[in-house]
Amino acid sequence: MVDQTARTVLAQNLRLLAEGSITNDQYEDTLPRSSADLAIQQIHLEGAWHLYSDLSEHKLNGRFSLSRAGKREVARWILFLKTDLEYEWPALPFPGWLLVGLLNLFTLGLSGRILRARVASAGDVEVWPFLHGDDYDAALRNPPYLAGPV
Repeated sequence: MVDQTARTVLAQNLRLLAEGSITNDQYEDTLPRSSADLAIQQIHLEGAWHLYSDLSEHKLNGRFSLSRAGKREVARWILFLKTDLEYEWPALPFPGWLLVGLLNLFTLGLSGRILRARVASAGDVEVWPFLHGDDYDAALRNPPYLAGPV
């Protein structure tokens, strides 16, 4: 199920975070919750959470600024959030990630490489959170912020 209300909030907050208008703590304080739409949790955990440090409150500017490629990636996440597409990538619940992390230590990274290969076989990782390049291309042809009032 697509929770468009939660997606809209996350998309707006990702934009504000990426442009350096809000701090990482402000972003997290306004993070929407949705038990219905897996995209909300996954885009935060697999994407946005890796953009900033949890050790201090800061904006993504100065030494914390996103690269051009990083900004393009965030734009792709926002574009996905503005579609009606279901999030289709396989998702591992938190206890599973903890187990993979421990196994990764004991196998010197082998279990992590195996998991990444299995996930990568599910779709086109270059267009994540879109599963298929065709879906991404279709979304690019209909940009939500340039199409008039929503």
